[in-house]
Amino acid sequence: MKYLIILPVFLVIFYSCSNSTKPAPVSATTPDAAGAVINTKEELPIKDFIKKFKVVPFPFYYLGWARNEYYRNQSFKLKKNSTDTLFFKMEPDAPVYGYALLADTSKFYSLIYFGTGEEIYPILVTYSKTGRQLSQETLLVHGCGSDCGLKYCSYTAQIDKDLRVYIADTLKYDGMCDSTGNYKPDSDSTFVFAKRGQVDEAGTIKLGEEATQSFKGIR
Repeated sequence: MKYLIILPVFLVIFYSCSNSTKPAPVSATTPDAAGAVINTKEELPIKDFIKKFKVVPFPFYYLGWARNEYYRNQSFKLKKNSTDTLFFKMEPDAPVYGYALLADTSKFYSLIYFGTGEEIYPILVTYSKTGRQLSQETLLVHGCGSDCGLKYCSYTAQIDKDLRVYIADTLKYDGMCDSTGNYKPDSDSTFVFAKRGQVDEAGTIKLGEEATQSFKGIR
């Protein structure tokens, strides 16, 4: 009788264990910073995409505002409803242009785009070898506008072979205006707004704090 009692108990325990909740399989997806799910193993057609970009050597140098039309003519417009959208998210009414692939592709791809506002401005985006976006930064501090007294404005970006990044806006004023639009006495000035940064070995773009310099007169 003892064996007849023990055997059913053993079967009940075995059955319960075999039907207990099993751990979920490890997923190949991870959430990005915005909470979207990214498949880290899926390979996107990045090699075909980067063929559209011209390769530029180091140091990469960009001078904006005065030469914007030149850069626009050297670029191609990304197409909506195409595979271009796998690599860059576009706003409905803001065209984006592809410009250049930085020459160092040993660990990841670094692409230069131009976004559009009042004028075009450069954007640096890095991708893994499977096409996953790693990082994105606008290479612009403030940009140019139509301030009262503004005589000259430019924005520049430079990336050297060690992937150090320098961006700067330079604004030169014939004079600083008062509330009525008249120049304040002896107020001609030059301002430089700049940031320095680095693209690290993982492809993450890190820009430092803004630094400001001001000078008397136009330089």
